[in-house]
Amino acid sequence: MNRRDFLLGAAAVGIGSPLLAKAAISSLHAQQPAPQGAKIAKVAIFPAIGFSRVGNADDWFLAPEVPGLLNEPDGGFKDARGRIKKQVQRFRLYGYDDQGRVVREIDAAQANWSVHVANTKAAWYGFVNALDQGDNAPGVPNPQRNAFIPLAKRDAMLCIDPGAVQISGTSTNAAGGDAKYKMQGRFWQTLDVTLGHLRTDDKGRLLVFAADGVSRSALPQNPVRDFTNNDGWHDDWADGWVKASISVDGQQFDCEPAWVVCCGPKFAPQLEPIVTLYDAAREPMIALGQLSAPADRVSFRRDVLPILRRAGTMQWVAAASFLGAAWHDIGDLSDPKVIETLAKPTDDSKAERRKVFDAFRKPGGDDRRANAVPIMLGDGVNYPDSAHSWLTLTPTQYRVLTLWADGKFEADYTDAKADAVKTLDDLPVELRPEAMTRAALDACSGGAFHPGVEITWPIRHKELYRAPSDIKLPFRIALSNRKSLNQDLGLQLNADNVFAGNPQKPDQGKPIGPQAPGDLTRWMGVPWQGDAFSCQAVLTATGFPTPVWWPALLPVDVLPEAFYQQMMRTDLTEEERLRFYHTRVPWARGAAGIGLHVEAGYTDGLRRMIELWTRMGVIVKRPGPKGLPGVPEHVFVEVQRGSMDIVEPIPTR
Repeated sequence: MNRRDFLLGAAAVGIGSPLLAKAAISSLHAQQPAPQGAKIAKVAIFPAIGFSRVGNADDWFLAPEVPGLLNEPDGGFKDARGRIKKQVQRFRLYGYDDQGRVVREIDAAQANWSVHVANTKAAWYGFVNALDQGDNAPGVPNPQRNAFIPLAKRDAMLCIDPGAVQISGTSTNAAGGDAKYKMQGRFWQTLDVTLGHLRTDDKGRLLVFAADGVSRSALPQNPVRDFTNNDGWHDDWADGWVKASISVDGQQFDCEPAWVVCCGPKFAPQLEPIVTLYDAAREPMIALGQLSAPADRVSFRRDVLPILRRAGTMQWVAAASFLGAAWHDIGDLSDPKVIETLAKPTDDSKAERRKVFDAFRKPGGDDRRANAVPIMLGDGVNYPDSAHSWLTLTPTQYRVLTLWADGKFEADYTDAKADAVKTLDDLPVELRPEAMTRAALDACSGGAFHPGVEITWPIRHKELYRAPSDIKLPFRIALSNRKSLNQDLGLQLNADNVFAGNPQKPDQGKPIGPQAPGDLTRWMGVPWQGDAFSCQAVLTATGFPTPVWWPALLPVDVLPEAFYQQMMRTDLTEEERLRFYHTRVPWARGAAGIGLHVEAGYTDGLRRMIELWTRMGVIVKRPGPKGLPGVPEHVFVEVQRGSMDIVEPIPTR
């Protein structure tokens, strides 16, 4: 086979095909609805964990609410000036009967919402690696960030705490400018820091807006030096609880609370990670009995397809995955023809299913193939010979693929009723709460946690969550009652006190336990832009394939818009157009420096990304060319990339 023929086979068709643009739901697995006239016994907020994302634009779009459907908002993910739009999490209320069945969505027009988020990164401990991997990847003890600030002053100086902010009514604060609904605190007792604001929609549902993505140092002449730990610095990420109270049918309810995380942008917003936060958090839900593990049969559409689809679409953000057909000899998992074969539980497709199954890295640490799926680094990358040096599927994901490979799955890939779902309201009401939570978590990275992208490794521990009570409501963060947002564990955080807490100060609680505002995002890098720049591809001694970190969130290798435009030209030869299609460039190009005789290094990139992050390109779905052999119907292209010249203003157009 010559080079051209090989390249033509690399990506026959892509996820843009209607055959793959499917919601990750199946009408064959619908839950039992409450009977007509059922009385509401409990009201809960959904999603259980939601995600808003920072942006420097005034424009915004809603976070995904249906798993598998990640639509581009009108006008794109940036505004006309190239500024990044905010992702806004919408929270709804659902009523349950005393058997745990969904009755209906509750009209939120009379709801009283309360949100308490905080940013406590600067008051937390430094990060080197995850502390829960035992001897296979020993956790490195870490001192406090800003250790020179005494304990008595750490709350006031280092914890950005707006307190609880209330909102109610319909279309409240519609323009976003009312200071009453701003979530604002102070850092270093000198800097006002906004962590976002609240609005309601025309039905009274809560809208949580993240902040602008601003990072600053309270100290002069204090450049960032590390990817995650920088004293004197703050950013405007946040997290915390969401509560509501409402009267329904004459009865007053304090709703089951939810959690909101305000974090960084997703630069490939229409792609999902192979291992998502839903996958990571599902493991403790199974351990708590909130969810059931796959028994003897799974749904292809709901359970299997997302794993295959995500693995296939990584080709648009990582060169190693673009060449995946060669590394794995399994074909293109974004090709609907391949998927149609794999969706059949028949003997004639068994060999193909087994070949794909064998390409995935087995959990447990014994499988250290550099070219196994996913070609991504793990929590224990600090220790090259560690069982956790490579990312693997979760045990439940691997169990799903095991059953699928054995033919023990529902052939529900083609499901006209599910295919018709385009919005949350298209789903039966009994599926909507679960769909909202899964959609929120599926868009986020579930590994590797080093530290991660949105939140990190504590999310996979059952101690963070509420155990089931009379009604199973999975993914509910347990709320801490400690008095201070600064959690004092002594001079260092290590693999013992992170689980046991400080025995001398039992009132401080345990880090891996009930959570207070700011507790989930505090583990992440400060400022966040440095970690975003750091986590691209990692060169290894063996050369190829090159492993990556989180390409669905922070792309690595992309098809730039200029190349896409050349590929679409019909006046060029087929060979010339294909050269542009098959060429990928680094997403972070120029972030560490531009110009003649550039000598910029790693730390330069950390510093420059604080200003340049808004100019990074966004990877979106675009129509492919017609009649160009081997190029899919739709492609994913890096668009709206700004200049890397730090002195050049953001253009208006």
